[in-house]
Order: sequence, then C-alpha cells, then structure tokens
Amino acid sequence: MTLIVSVISADGIVIAGDSLSSLNKQINMNKPAEAKCPNCGQMHTVKVNFQGNIGQATYSHTEKVFPFLENFGIGVFGSGLIGSNSVNFLIRSFEHSLKKENKFIDGVTNLAQDIGIHLHNLLKKQIEIEKKSLKDFPKNHTFLGFQVVGYDEFQPKIIEVSLGRNVISKPFDKLGCYASGNREVVTAIWNLYKSKPGIHPIYEVFSLQEAIDYVDFLISSTISFQRFSPITANVGGEIDIALVRPFGEFQWIRQKPLGELLEGGKHGTTKKH
Repeated sequence: MTLIVSVISADGIVIAGDSLSSLNKQINMNKPAEAKCPNCGQMHTVKVNFQGNIGQATYSHTEKVFPFLENFGIGVFGSGLIGSNSVNFLIRSFEHSLKKENKFIDGVTNLAQDIGIHLHNLLKKQIEIEKKSLKDFPKNHTFLGFQVVGYDEFQPKIIEVSLGRNVISKPFDKLGCYASGNREVVTAIWNLYKSKPGIHPIYEVFSLQEAIDYVDFLISSTISFQRFSPITANVGGEIDIALVRPFGEFQWIRQKPLGELLEGGKHGTTKKH
C-alpha cells in the first residue's frame, strides 16, 4: 500500500515515503466443507467459495518518492503498476515528454491535474485491454494515488490525487502534516493528540529539521508496528526523504543507495540524515 507523508513548514515542504512493494495473487476457489442444515439438523457437504488476495512476495527497494521537473516532488501509493509499467516509469516518461516538447507547467496545482489526467487515461486503456470497464469497480475504489508537492508562485501546496472511476484531487495549503496510503498508525497517533489536548505538534513553528524528523517518525512507527504484528507488511524498507523550497530545486535529504545511482546526484546533495 505504501505510506507517503508530507509536511508544509514555514521554510519548505518535506516529502517522504517507504520503499516496500508487495506482489499479491488473487484467489478464487471452491472447496468442499461440512455444514449442518438448520432445517433437518443433518450434516451435508457443500461447496464454499473463497475469494481474496494473498501475498506472494515483497521487494524493499521501490522508488516511491522522486523529483519532477526539478522544482516539484512526487510520492506514489497504492498499485505500483499500470499494465507492465511502474507508475514511477510512467510519470517520469510524462516528464520526459514535457521536457522534449518544451512545455511549461505553471505551478503544482496544474501539474497534479495534468499527471492525474494522463495516468487516468493510461489506466482506462489498460482496463479495456483486460476486457473490463471502470464501471465494473465500486464507486469508492482507488487503484492508485500520488502526492504532488510544490508551489503555486509562493504558496506551498500538497495535492493528493486518487485515481478510481474518476480523478479526485485534494489540495492542502496550510502549515501541517498530511499522509496518504496506509494511514492506520498515523491516524491512531493523531487521534491520541485529539484525546489529550496540549500534546499536538505545533507545525507552525516546525523548522525544516523538525519536519524531517516528524515524517521519519510517522513512517518508522508504521514500519515498527507492522513488524511486531501478525500481518503481511505493506510499509517498510528504507525511508526516502526530500525537500522542496520556493527558492531552490528539489533536494534529497535521505535517499536509498539505488536511488542515488539512478539520480546520479543531479538534484542537490544526497545526505544521510
């Protein structure tokens, strides 16, 4: 599922995500089972249908947070594939086409809208290839989503985009923290703040370092919770953290070694926090 966490502070936007991806297999099988008839009281053999997903494998080095056009940051969650291509690859391919055509993107709001429409069109085509339609899925079903962080002029914004039957965008522009994906542990922590007045973080006075530490805390807490729970983890691996400021390019704060190799040190100085 993934967990993407971003903080809007007075000096910049911090975005972070885990690196774990999982491969699930859908099962649909009939199995005989013994059941007692409520009418006659006798035991009968009946067929029981089992449906669901089972985890097949997990991978710990997925690139979920990355730069876009030097001045924006993106974090993806949900399904990591559309067809045989990763969402990361499709978004970076879209970035490449914008650069090739020398197209200018005016702010983070317009960028989030353009990426959302582009990916949704690809999603619809893939579903058609599979002989299905978006209408075959529940109205509230979300295939995948992403956060886009950056600025509209000097206004910091986090745009959460969810792709289901439609493209749904949620903009956030207040000083604070915003999480997408597997929010279970994050929500529990935030509910604790609500239950005890006076312990809520004061985001308005967060320095960049405190914003960095806080996103690390929330994702690390989720990873630790899942580690000690008898469940299949869907948040894990190394935590990538990046910074976007109004007067500078996207900058890595912490990046896994594979990411450093792929980026080639192009977007700021890579640091181990």
